Amino acid sequence: MNKHGEQLSDQIHFKLPGGLESEIKLKRCAGEFWFEKGWPEFSKFCSLDFGSCLVFRYEGKSKFHVLIFDESGIEIEYPTMPQIEETDEEEDDDMSTKEILEIEDDDKSVESLDIETDESLEILVIDEDDDDVKSVESLESFPLPQEKNRRKPHSSSKPSSLRAAVKAANKFVSSHPFFKITLGPSRKAHVPASFRKHFTPVKNQTARLLVGDRLWPVTLIFHPQNYRFSAGWRAFEKANWLKEGDICIFELMDKKNLALEVNIFRC
Repeated sequence: MNKHGEQLSDQIHFKLPGGLESEIKLKRCAGEFWFEKGWPEFSKFCSLDFGSCLVFRYEGKSKFHVLIFDESGIEIEYPTMPQIEETDEEEDDDMSTKEILEIEDDDKSVESLDIETDESLEILVIDEDDDDVKSVESLESFPLPQEKNRRKPHSSSKPSSLRAAVKAANKFVSSHPFFKITLGPSRKAHVPASFRKHFTPVKNQTARLLVGDRLWPVTLIFHPQNYRFSAGWRAFEKANWLKEGDICIFELMDKKNLALEVNIFRC
């Protein structure tokens, strides 16, 4: 932005690889830049989440070509039509938490990507730990991430696979408290009412979801009648290739640190 900031108008355009464009209002103040009107819609449309990485290539005339990568460094599957999923009143509460944009030259999530050299790129990494929106700094000749091949774990599409998953999940036993979730079409994850007694209700609390030797921080929202996973859940879902009908069993391994080991039974 140090190089191109003076050339930009108050209305800039983001163009996704599929050709869709979004208009965003740009605000300047004391040498810093903020995205305002249009950014919340763009963020929701692209399902941006904690750890998402955005690469901006300036194409002139206040237009940017945008690439988006998830927290594991994999380029996302871009939405094909501007249709925003309807949300309930509870989900509106999530929007009160700001999405934070932070630029870090040495961010390790970017270093792990395959690269080739390009010029005039801007990198945004979404972080929810700070309270303010950082300015966008120019990263000249920053390496451009390349899309990696994504391999889905093998799973059967036969109806019997669902019965097998249910049967296997029903046999699960553990010395730790646990609860089971069968994912529906929306793949949202709600904590059963019978298990809520194991949590200390706080409005927002970070759960640590463990699968093998990997960990995902996911916000657990406590509403009077509904406990559910929120920010970070989509990244967890994508990384583990969860789909409708899959069964997840969450073991509470550490109540104090809210560490949950997740066992996945695929349909």
